[in-house]
Amino acid sequence: MTKDDSKEWDSLIKWLEEKHPGFERNLSLRDVPGLERGLVTSKKLKKGDILFHIPSSCMLNPLTLLPNSPIPSHLFPQTVSKSVPTSSLTPVQKKPRIGNPPRKLDTTQLLTLHLALTKDPKGRYKSDWQVYIDSLPITFRPWHPLTWIVSPFDKAQKEEWVWWNHLYTIGLSESTKMKVQDVKNRFEKDYEVLCEVLKEEEPFKSQGLDGIISKEDILWAWLNVNTRSISIPLGLPGPSERNNHTLVPLMDFINHSSNESLITPKVKQLPTPSSSRTRKPSVTTKTSTNGLPSPPLPSKTNGHTDANIGLRNSAVLLPNKIDFQLSCPDRGLDANDEVLFEYGGHSSSTLFAEYGFCENLSLVDGVNADEQTNSWLDMKYGEVDLTSYINELWDQQDQEDKEEKRQVLEDIGCWGGNTLHAQPSPCHPSHSLLMTIRLLHLPTSSPKLSNISKGLITYISPQNETSTLLTLEGICKSVIKEATKRDKVLEKLLKEEKNHEKIGVIGMLRAMRDEEKVICGEVLTRLEKGDDFQ
Repeated sequence: MTKDDSKEWDSLIKWLEEKHPGFERNLSLRDVPGLERGLVTSKKLKKGDILFHIPSSCMLNPLTLLPNSPIPSHLFPQTVSKSVPTSSLTPVQKKPRIGNPPRKLDTTQLLTLHLALTKDPKGRYKSDWQVYIDSLPITFRPWHPLTWIVSPFDKAQKEEWVWWNHLYTIGLSESTKMKVQDVKNRFEKDYEVLCEVLKEEEPFKSQGLDGIISKEDILWAWLNVNTRSISIPLGLPGPSERNNHTLVPLMDFINHSSNESLITPKVKQLPTPSSSRTRKPSVTTKTSTNGLPSPPLPSKTNGHTDANIGLRNSAVLLPNKIDFQLSCPDRGLDANDEVLFEYGGHSSSTLFAEYGFCENLSLVDGVNADEQTNSWLDMKYGEVDLTSYINELWDQQDQEDKEEKRQVLEDIGCWGGNTLHAQPSPCHPSHSLLMTIRLLHLPTSSPKLSNISKGLITYISPQNETSTLLTLEGICKSVIKEATKRDKVLEKLLKEEKNHEKIGVIGMLRAMRDEEKVICGEVLTRLEKGDDFQ
């Protein structure tokens, strides 16, 4: 990020205070050269003091966008009431394309489209959330790994991109590459949908926006949504994981940690007070009575667990009427203490693929080797994903045998999840991984498959268990060998590099290599001791 964060912060705070009643904060921006940007306490706080209170009116999602959006209403992921009064202040309902079912965007696609439209050089799509949008990163190149495998259009950028694409090839484990490719597949799918929208839907079609809003614009918008949206219930039809995304001002300034001694309590979801349910209009805001979902959501209904948000037990929450509040932890906080919370239960490779960073003590200068090893062993979500190795074993199975065994694993909830874990200590393979390798060593059409599918047995036989553990041992040794080989390449690259940003990213890749070697090494030690993994 190359912009003046403090200026954008001041504008954002002013907008929140003037336009969104109920906003409250005891946090300030830390933007010191040499330190990671984050939020710190403005003063000494005691248990229960409010760190911030964010009203629902300032949040950006389909429900808050709908009353005043230039995006055709039939694209929204909900049924819109047709009984809308027409006036000079009310957008006219756009009719869906004749002959085809109305296209519906999910929340990621809709928010991406809204952000991308603000890139229109003619300024036809100025957002009521423009102050907030201006506080978002102006680019994700080159620090997000998705940009390493999506070529830029600009020739000057493309020359630099070649270095990062090479780093992707030589510096990431196969499991991390698979996760980055998954992010890319999601982006490309959404990009294709949005290209069709810009090309076929009015008013975008008449304005020729498909040739104006570039892939780079959509990539920027999509990554902002993917890295900064919070999952909360919106009461929209369709799969909740596709229709529950909200962009929340201020929250993306808070850094992640999984260290329970450092993080704050979960963000509370609170009913929006009636006095602040109506957003103060900006100069571009128009009023509308478009229908919004209204069924109450009981307190047991949570957003996606990755959002790390809890509901107040006694609350009945309505979509679009949910405020966020973060309170001081029991230990209290001194002035200028950084506020951290957990983005979700993610491994290092997932954090890197989705957000572009990982967390570990080995990235801190002056930390010795033993401390680095222990930091990985103590990591709450320390993990090594062995999916690429397991896939190679599946490729050796005939198709019929593969399908039968996969169905069994799905029946017992063990398909996927081929991971080693640091916690709870000691390091261990997941139950899904053990069951997968056990079935891979089971003869074709074994009569035991039926009882396994019913959950009646997990241990198959002494011979099968020996084969399973030998396979696990071989995979762990392969991971360590490949991680060591990869690190030699990274170490050479590091010695040749002088760019601070590139050095930092190489350091993250080497940290993830350390995680693989430490966890696999600990599992190997347990295997050599003959520990029981059942």
